[in-house]
Amino acid sequence: MSTDISFAAGHAVVRSLSLLLASIAVGILAGCQAATHDVADIKPPHASQARAAQHGQKPQETIGTGPIRIGFITAMMANAGETEQERDIVDGALLALDELGGGQLTLAMENTDGSPEQVRDAAQRLAGQDVKLIGVSAANIPLAAVRQGAASRNPPVVAFRNSAPDLPAGTFSFVSDRVDSAVEGAAYAAASGRSRLLVLLPADLTASERQRLDAGLARNNVKPLLVSTSGSASFAAGSPVKAKDVDSVLLMSAGESDVGALAQLRANGFLKQNTMVLGSSDWPSVAHRRPELTGAHLCLYGPESGSRMTSSFRQRYERTASVYAAYGFDFVALVAGLVRTGGQDAISEQSIKSPSGFLGAAAAFRFEGGSVERTCAIHQIAQGNLRVIDPAPRSF
Repeated sequence: MSTDISFAAGHAVVRSLSLLLASIAVGILAGCQAATHDVADIKPPHASQARAAQHGQKPQETIGTGPIRIGFITAMMANAGETEQERDIVDGALLALDELGGGQLTLAMENTDGSPEQVRDAAQRLAGQDVKLIGVSAANIPLAAVRQGAASRNPPVVAFRNSAPDLPAGTFSFVSDRVDSAVEGAAYAAASGRSRLLVLLPADLTASERQRLDAGLARNNVKPLLVSTSGSASFAAGSPVKAKDVDSVLLMSAGESDVGALAQLRANGFLKQNTMVLGSSDWPSVAHRRPELTGAHLCLYGPESGSRMTSSFRQRYERTASVYAAYGFDFVALVAGLVRTGGQDAISEQSIKSPSGFLGAAAAFRFEGGSVERTCAIHQIAQGNLRVIDPAPRSF
């Protein structure tokens, strides 16, 4: 079953190209979805597929009977047990297997304690089953151990973590983070005619994140007037940047020092009344109620509320689908789409890198090298709540 997904974002330039590119990408994009039927037709999971916490986890689980096998390595056997994030990823994947698998897919799950030894052995077992792709759900699972264990077959690996410069070859990150969100938000502002950007960096921004931010802004032809760290932002009378020069401010985090820096700029008359404030996915929900951030724009990822995927997920698991549930769903949607359009031989590193991308529960996504790129919805904060003002494009 397909999900009627239109969760959203990106910027105006992307939106203007969507209709043209959609006709090019329709084979792959539509491939991530199956024939539709009513959500009411979705049956509860079989007992063998139910993963009730009170029953614990089995080291190996095989779900589905299709001829095409995909692997999944978790850290659910760790002493601390499964995390909420990992539970959502796996539940999203199982839902997609039922809805989109079409009887063609089997999910071979290896539940480990997250140690390099168990992860390596799990990957070796999966390689022996000739899996076409391996998903790694826990952020702390060592990817080098996955690669080492699966070396005999060397399938592509999708890791549910954000982009990093040290990802092994043939490994794709699948989580969009505050850097991705900030870049998309800045691109949206620039496409709306606001090109005079002031960037306020959080104090905890890593060197890797800064590198990705700079590269992302450059890729979207965004050239900030000034980049400064929030806690040290000071714009005296002698500053080379004047109030009249700035039409947008990117505030990546919403901690006290970050919001304080924004308030200081306003109090000193540095920002005009109509300056657009851009946030990121790093902002906690409590920040939405801060009066200093009213009217801010945020580029956020996740499933569209009320979509078929979110309805199916709630019916099956009796909770709201998170962005990580959408990521798990999209992992299987990616495989199902490739199989539907090209058969089992279509699952390859080259096909995963298709510039046309794929359409899933968390909008459209594609890979640039080993990093994921997603469209996202532009939200605006109003009276402490988020409202979507620009839905995500369904293609690139």
